[in-house]
Amino acid sequence: MYRNIINDFANWYDQTKRKILYVKGAKGVGKTWAVRDFATAFFKQQCYINLAEDSACQDAISGDSNLDLLLSQRFPFGDASDCIFIFDEVQAVPDCAEFFYAFRKNHPDYTICLIASSMEFTEFEYSHPDVFEIFRMRPMTFEEYMIASKAHPFIDAISKHKDTPLTNLEIGAITSMLREYLLVGGMPGVVHAYLKNRDLSIIRPMQEALLEDYVQLMKQTYPVALYQRCKRIFRSIPEQLARENRKFMYKSVDSNARSREYAEAAQALCNLGIARKLPRLTSGNLPLEEHVDYKSFELFFIDHGLLRAAYGLPMNEEIDVNDILAEKCGAIAEQFIFQELSSKIPYLYYWVSGATARVPFVYEGEDAPVPVDIRFVPNSKAQNIKTFRSKNSNTNIAVKVSFNQVSLDGDTLNIPAYGLWNM
Repeated sequence: MYRNIINDFANWYDQTKRKILYVKGAKGVGKTWAVRDFATAFFKQQCYINLAEDSACQDAISGDSNLDLLLSQRFPFGDASDCIFIFDEVQAVPDCAEFFYAFRKNHPDYTICLIASSMEFTEFEYSHPDVFEIFRMRPMTFEEYMIASKAHPFIDAISKHKDTPLTNLEIGAITSMLREYLLVGGMPGVVHAYLKNRDLSIIRPMQEALLEDYVQLMKQTYPVALYQRCKRIFRSIPEQLARENRKFMYKSVDSNARSREYAEAAQALCNLGIARKLPRLTSGNLPLEEHVDYKSFELFFIDHGLLRAAYGLPMNEEIDVNDILAEKCGAIAEQFIFQELSSKIPYLYYWVSGATARVPFVYEGEDAPVPVDIRFVPNSKAQNIKTFRSKNSNTNIAVKVSFNQVSLDGDTLNIPAYGLWNM
């Protein structure tokens, strides 16, 4: 299935002097498939090694043997410029980035791609931006789901919708696909199975298996005490997202929780890519980064389909899209919107004003903060944006997410839920 990140890979390929391509993402988001599909199209040969399963390569990286010799013996490649060396699951080998940094210097003609089932960026990777081209992969967006559904005419219609209203027929078809996407989620393996069989009954077991895989991944990755705390936090996320006050509370996980220990566990989940933090914004003054309280945050799941599975919500063929978005006090809606917005906007925050107002998402526009409100959730309060503006007078425009077509009402831009990817 096509993924938009392949466009980024193509831009990397066109560089005169390519850096090491480094793809990070949680288990199951389609990293390996995307890289290998890209490699098939752009290179004459690809040499693929899964480091989690290859002890000989692990030994070479640890310094016990010669990786260059091993590669030449295993892969009879000719011109190295026509070949890409793909090293998967690099998080399984300590100090892998440091090794490939030195290896690439000694072999400047090698094209190297690293794939990690992790979102964690080490200090070494951050300090060598001239060597690593790092991309993060997440579950499929609604646009990618439509591409996989071969719905290109509707994608084109949404793209042009800023000038031309959609027809009722187009809205009906797109809304039907959105309903499917909200039920199935964006995990590529699950999406592929559904689009191949068109059978919702096979989806929930796959989603539940993924959730259990993540628990086992925590167990394999972290010491026992940290694993236990990670598991408790992971299983508490759905309940905490369903509250009106969605701020993540360690005490809701464990009444005896110590913030320092559970903060480490929350970050450990984010490092694996299976949970994501949305920090609290204390002020709308620019730059927003200087007004963030990172100790106060909401904790989201990796995928809205997996969140529904964690709630045990039914895979009902007859359920209406509005009912899905209202489930669990709008938690499914916010998870979905968070995923869509973050595919386009790198830094998102939430904002609250005492008990009077809550803006679920805020991001930094060109010269002002942009608050984002949700208007198809029953408990949405109309004064949210008004309160934000009263306390942040530099706000120029606000975004309202609903099912209405694109429109500008004064200084409020309405964007339909199905068109968030086209912002």
